Amino acid sequence: MKNKLRTFRLVCRESEAPLVEDLLRSQGFEFEPEPFYSMARVLTREPFPLGDSLAARFGRIYIQDRSSMLPPLMLAPEEGAAAIDMCASPGSKTGLLARLTGESGFVLASEPSRDRLATLRQNLRRVQAVNSATVNYESQNLPLTPGGWKWILLDPPCSGWGTVDKNPKVMELWSEDKTAPLVALQRKLLEKAYELLAPGGKVLYSTCTTNIAENEEQTRFATQELGFELLDLPRPEGFTIADPLLPGMDGVLRVDGSGGGQGFYLCAFAKPGQEETQQPETAPLPGKRLDLKKITAPQAVDLSALPEGDLYDFNGKAMFLHRHALENLPREIRWQGFPVGKVVKNIFRPDPFARVLLPSRPEKGALVIEDSEDLRKLLTGQSLPAPSKGKGQAGLYYKDLRLGFINQKGSRYVWSEK
Repeated sequence: MKNKLRTFRLVCRESEAPLVEDLLRSQGFEFEPEPFYSMARVLTREPFPLGDSLAARFGRIYIQDRSSMLPPLMLAPEEGAAAIDMCASPGSKTGLLARLTGESGFVLASEPSRDRLATLRQNLRRVQAVNSATVNYESQNLPLTPGGWKWILLDPPCSGWGTVDKNPKVMELWSEDKTAPLVALQRKLLEKAYELLAPGGKVLYSTCTTNIAENEEQTRFATQELGFELLDLPRPEGFTIADPLLPGMDGVLRVDGSGGGQGFYLCAFAKPGQEETQQPETAPLPGKRLDLKKITAPQAVDLSALPEGDLYDFNGKAMFLHRHALENLPREIRWQGFPVGKVVKNIFRPDPFARVLLPSRPEKGALVIEDSEDLRKLLTGQSLPAPSKGKGQAGLYYKDLRLGFINQKGSRYVWSEK
């Protein structure tokens, strides 16, 4: 078996990266920067599973194959853009898209499986992709406005031949004579992407397979049958790029798995024509819009830190609804915003992971942890002493790094994920 690199990305602002790295090193992890993305790292020492690290538990890193980071990076949406992730679960690419579009941007994540949708939402919650919303649809049937999206990521179900080192049975499960249904589904999704894309917009199509029928032949279908224009993709630094298996495709990327990541295929398309602005008809929402001036919240909570949008009460769940979703998702579609906590009789209780609601620097009353061992104790059910008696939620920080909200019960601090 080939030696695969263990890679992850930092989930934070650039200015916070040293603090996340400090938290990792405090638990014995070592790593090096990747050349293709400033927030990507490759592990060089893993004293215990990285997924059990404090940084992972608080969503400050996301474990992701280096090749899997390329689709959002190659789509390269501009800050403030609105994008669709058509096949979103488990959310690794969605989370990265949310970071690239920024808080003023928006990502709509679609997933047809309810079980996988739950995983998607949990991962987005952990990384605090507050500028996202989710839908439970087969993406080929998404009831969205045609021509209404400038940025689309399409990473469809595929045979996964590029993951053979991690999944040895994949070639048996998806041998060449069994891939016809996947090829047909990929074409339906490409057709839908063409319908949804605004003229001049960009679609990034990717797979984690080496199968020409799901890669170059789909690129040819998209250009010759659908009318897409093939775009040139830059070659990411640190990857081995193989030649495409069909002529006339110099702009595609066939990532060779020998470079330390999975085998991947990427290509980008544009839609010709002139953009026409279409404003969909929106519908009243079933929840209750909350008046932020009338909400009582813990002192540490800063609701003004949310992006532009509204906070709604859906049966006691406080959901943030991004402005773009409110103004541009048509009445036919059922969607869910981002959970930020609970609300009962205008009393707001933030989600323990809702660090987006914390000030950038600890304020009076926050629990600031300097030793990661104390943080580990909290997660294992132990409590920490509080300077004075109190009740409610306080901000939780590792040094100046925002982590979430901690419960104070009398003279003790107690962590709970509920």
